[in-house]
Amino acid sequence: MTKILVIDDYPPILDILRTFLLVEGHEVSTATDGPAGLRLAESMPFDLALIDVDLPGLDGIAVCKFLKNNPATRNMRVLMMTGRPGLEVDVRSRCAGAAAVLAKPFPGSAVIEEIARIAGMASAHPDGGGENDHERAKRPRTRRTLA
Repeated sequence: MTKILVIDDYPPILDILRTFLLVEGHEVSTATDGPAGLRLAESMPFDLALIDVDLPGLDGIAVCKFLKNNPATRNMRVLMMTGRPGLEVDVRSRCAGAAAVLAKPFPGSAVIEEIARIAGMASAHPDGGGENDHERAKRPRTRRTLA
């Protein structure tokens, strides 16, 4: 079972993701803003975080940077979500340490596929961290838009 932290300021998205991930067998905790998400991430270990880019208090990219720079959370895989996809958001997210960026709206199957892919990246490395985040950000990747 994967322990997942979902941080999004829109309650319907939180409810849908929580329900969908629970049905898939994951353990899920949620937060509605950046500071609350960071407190939760530091209070217990998570395997993965789904973070909205646009959050109140502290945006999702800053949250990702904090998670990746904190020794207690740096091995947590991060999947960013955004309602305004584009090259700038993708590059900023990856440079902050995100493993992937999903464009909203997306089908639940896209989240499950990305979680499986990201979990596979982490399990392939003994420290759980996968390849170096900066190396991954430089690697060319075909962007797929999920609708």
